[in-house]
Amino acid sequence: MKKVLAVYQKVDDVLALIIKYFCALLLAIMIAVCFVNTVGRYAFHHSFRAAEEIVILCAVWVTCVGASLTARIDDHVTLDLLQELIKNNKVRAVLYAVTRFLACFFLVALLPAAFKMVKIYAPTKLTGTGWPQWVLYDSYIVGSIMMVLGYLRITPGKVKALWNNTVEKTEFEKINEGEVAE
Repeated sequence: MKKVLAVYQKVDDVLALIIKYFCALLLAIMIAVCFVNTVGRYAFHHSFRAAEEIVILCAVWVTCVGASLTARIDDHVTLDLLQELIKNNKVRAVLYAVTRFLACFFLVALLPAAFKMVKIYAPTKLTGTGWPQWVLYDSYIVGSIMMVLGYLRITPGKVKALWNNTVEKTEFEKINEGEVAE
């Protein structure tokens, strides 16, 4: 089991690296397209028809796929206030596992709708670029799968650390216990 986990972590590290470079590329494209379109509009009185669509597509992909990077470092906005207030480590571990399970459940539960949207919009083209519109909806599919993989990586270790009380205290806990000056 440890070998399988080690292989999974190596594969996930590669996936995370690919996602980082992919998101960086998309951000660079967004900046370049916005810059070129702005210069074209104000200097040459000409806007590029596809610029807005390209920026929107890149932004949607960066949001959906980039969210998986925050899942991998357990930095998503979560409602862990109840977990922070509970002192029993075992209960905290269970609550943590339940919240991450629910996140994965909803990500997977919405996948059929995303596949349906891809199918519905398969024949439709975007007006500015002429690209198929399903490209927009693929971002959710890829992003959801990557987020679930990220949660699968981070959750077991964090649950074990919470269970055994070996996890570092959060800023919230440090403030509540008077360890950090407010």
